[in-house]
Amino acid sequence: MKGLPLLLLALYLLAMMGAGWRLFTMPWSRGVKLAAAAALVCPAPLLLILPGIMQRGEGFADILVTLGATLLACGALCFGSGMGLAWYRARRR
Repeated sequence: MKGLPLLLLALYLLAMMGAGWRLFTMPWSRGVKLAAAAALVCPAPLLLILPGIMQRGEGFADILVTLGATLLACGALCFGSGMGLAWYRARRR
């Protein structure tokens, strides 16, 4: 049970990398791709950020906001790396 949060984090980050890879191959415009990327990356971190913002003075609110912001940054980084890897692979062919 101790490793479950790490497993969920790893699955989230791998899913973001796979989604970035797959989204790059879609024949959509850049604006639609950015909107889809935001819709894929934002929901999980917002589950931590919004309660922390709504209860700002409480004990662990700052930790929730920090964890959510970190998860958002890491998710966006993994999403971008997936897109970059797909771009690099398409360029080599």
